[in-house]
Amino acid sequence: MQFQTSGFLLFFAVVFPVYWALRPHRWRMVWLLLASCAFYMLWNPWLILLILFSASIDYAAALIIEESKSPRVRKSLLIGSIAINLGLLFFFKYANFFLDNVHLVFGVFEMPFSRPTLDIILPLGISFYTFETISYIVDVYRGRTKAARNPLDYALFIMFFPHLIAGPIVRPYHFLPQLARPKRFSWERLHLGMRLFLIGLFKKSIIADHLGQQVVDPVFANPTTFGSGALWLAVLAYAVQIYCDFSGYSDMGIGLAHTLGFKLPVNFRFPYLAASMSAFWRRWHISLSTWLRDYLYLPLGGNRAGFAAACRNLMVVMLLGGLWHGANWTFLVWGAYHGFLLVVGRIRERLGLLTQPFWRPLAIVTTFLLVCIGWVFFRAQCLADAQVVLARMAWPTDGETLAPGAAVLVWLCLATTFAGHLFGTRVNLLRFERRVPAPIMGAALAGLLATTLGLYPIITRTFIYFQF
Repeated sequence: MQFQTSGFLLFFAVVFPVYWALRPHRWRMVWLLLASCAFYMLWNPWLILLILFSASIDYAAALIIEESKSPRVRKSLLIGSIAINLGLLFFFKYANFFLDNVHLVFGVFEMPFSRPTLDIILPLGISFYTFETISYIVDVYRGRTKAARNPLDYALFIMFFPHLIAGPIVRPYHFLPQLARPKRFSWERLHLGMRLFLIGLFKKSIIADHLGQQVVDPVFANPTTFGSGALWLAVLAYAVQIYCDFSGYSDMGIGLAHTLGFKLPVNFRFPYLAASMSAFWRRWHISLSTWLRDYLYLPLGGNRAGFAAACRNLMVVMLLGGLWHGANWTFLVWGAYHGFLLVVGRIRERLGLLTQPFWRPLAIVTTFLLVCIGWVFFRAQCLADAQVVLARMAWPTDGETLAPGAAVLVWLCLATTFAGHLFGTRVNLLRFERRVPAPIMGAALAGLLATTLGLYPIITRTFIYFQF
């Protein structure tokens, strides 16, 4: 069930009033957990058993780790819990990818290999909730957070439906204390949540879906038939599409959480105004980039072992971050590409070649174009398609062109996205909203809602990050 569908709106129309009608705090949390389970089970009821199995192991392991005085027992439980979670992730997400490549290697050496066929259904959100369970068990081991005593609290930490499928990735020390605090209904917070949901809905359904349907999908389905101009427009369109699609989901999830009295972490902070690749990753999918930093980069040594080790660690983190997105060589190359650019940025910093203020606009444009080149690998169906797209982008090539209306759509959406970035960085949004008279703000939101309903696509599209 997706946020932008009528089915979800009906679901939330039941969940929301019952949630606030229940007076005891614990009953509200139980109702929220039941609603979250139903939300997930409407897609595939059996796969909730996988989440419950993983959560049960981590819940029990964390309690023993906290109580045990034996370093050996604590470490063994930590390793065992992480191994089980990563093992499940590997089986469901990467088993067929691994077998395909083993079959390919055996074929190169002309060795017999009977490739087994595994009909595996990828559980929705497995990459996200696996990282959340790992952060929980590691934080308990480090003493950064207390183990959850109530199994319902830990289950809701994992299952909370606004972030269950595609994040933001929440940390236990941020979310678990919120479960213990009684919630009080707030009209101001409800207004904030509805506003965020509406903005996210507009980003996803109006900008991202129309770009995907009219430009991105047709071009990337058969890039060899399109000329350089069409490919450049498709890549720019995809840069806007994936941002509006994913940040739109995050806005909607954060907004839904606010209406229920919860706060989820910000996941995007105007990434296309970044002046370097390191700044881009401080602004893009923040919950993932900070997770990779805290639970992978720093444990590998970070930059404590010297410059060369720091560069190596960056490459390892980005390679694994790319593979986290999907079982395809395109994602691995995408991760390596970003790792390489981050290393180059570190070298520039070491040499003192920092961007001067008057060069900042050029640095922003350059960074955006470098990110767009990386999106080619992220979107292409295979490396061969990515090679075709990049070659034709680099060298003028004749081919099919996009309809004039599609080209106008790309430039309009690109301009809207950057205008939103500039407005968000130049204006304090909360202060701005307080200063705008209520009738004007209401009219603006009504206009946004009317535009969204008027341009709403006939066929709703799955969120891009649902596949991860």
